[in-house]
Amino acid sequence: MALTEWLLSAHERGNPDTRLDSRHPGNEAWSEGNEVRPLVHGATYFAELFDRIETTGQGDLILFTD
Repeated sequence: MALTEWLLSAHERGNPDTRLDSRHPGNEAWSEGNEVRPLVHGATYFAELFDRIETTGQGDLILFTD
C-alpha cells in the first residue's frame, strides 16, 4: 500500500503553519526507510524513550504517536 493512502497530505491536515512538509523532499511530511519497532511493555518503552531524548541535538524533531 502506498504511503499516500495511509498518511494525510498537507492540504488534508489543514495546518498551514506546520513546518513538517518543508523538512522533506517533495514537501511531504514523511520519509521512507525508517526503522519502526513497537515497544509494548512500559519499562522497555520508557527506557528507549529516555535514551532517544538524551541523544537528540539541535534541530532534531521527536514525534509521538500511539
